[in-house]
Amino acid sequence: MLNPAEKAYCLALLALRKRDLRAAAEQFDRAGDFFSGDKEFQLLKETTTLALAVKAEIGRYENEEDFVTEEILNG
Repeated sequence: MLNPAEKAYCLALLALRKRDLRAAAEQFDRAGDFFSGDKEFQLLKETTTLALAVKAEIGRYENEEDFVTEEILNG
């Protein structure tokens, strides 16, 4: 049986798979203390935080006529 931090990590990974960055970030925050020494966890957490910041910044400019966004999906 998973402890709450492990469950939060799994939920974060599922949220990433669904491209729900906000939910993933919330779950990573819940699991953060338990996985503080796990480099893979830290990389995923920080990458998700960065992606949220980039998405928010892009959102500020979406109404600009000169600004074009394109999502690139691999697989």
